Amino acid sequence: MTSIVIVYGSTGGNTEMVAEYVADFLKAKKIKADVKRAEQSSAKDLLKYDACILASPTYGHGLLEAHMTKFAKGLKEIDLKGRPCAVIGLGDPKYEMQYHIESAPILEKKLTAAGGKILLPALRISRTPVMHLKGIIPHWTKQLINLLK
Repeated sequence: MTSIVIVYGSTGGNTEMVAEYVADFLKAKKIKADVKRAEQSSAKDLLKYDACILASPTYGHGLLEAHMTKFAKGLKEIDLKGRPCAVIGLGDPKYEMQYHIESAPILEKKLTAAGGKILLPALRISRTPVMHLKGIIPHWTKQLINLLK
């Protein structure tokens, strides 16, 4: 059975909601999925799983959530050796548009620098994720499952 860890940083709860929803969808498809808060994890935890997903909102001028920033620094200390990876980025257009959902490319770059293989384009969610729970979130997760096979 494939095992996936979803590590997320969340302050307001939206990223946590998406991480939990993706995990529930994966579990319904018989894939082992664990969800961990960034502040309660280390990059080395990723090595215990077959695949990983990192999730973070974007704050201010293209910044990761604070706990995810600390977690991501640890990626320099591990080798993901081609391990399948994916990213979930959230953002709000109330911040400058040039930084909208900037967390996605930041995390993709950090994962590939650590040797991870990005399986598909990041799941990008603008504003509240609630309206996407029955649309792009399960669609993206289905694509991820197909690529993991």
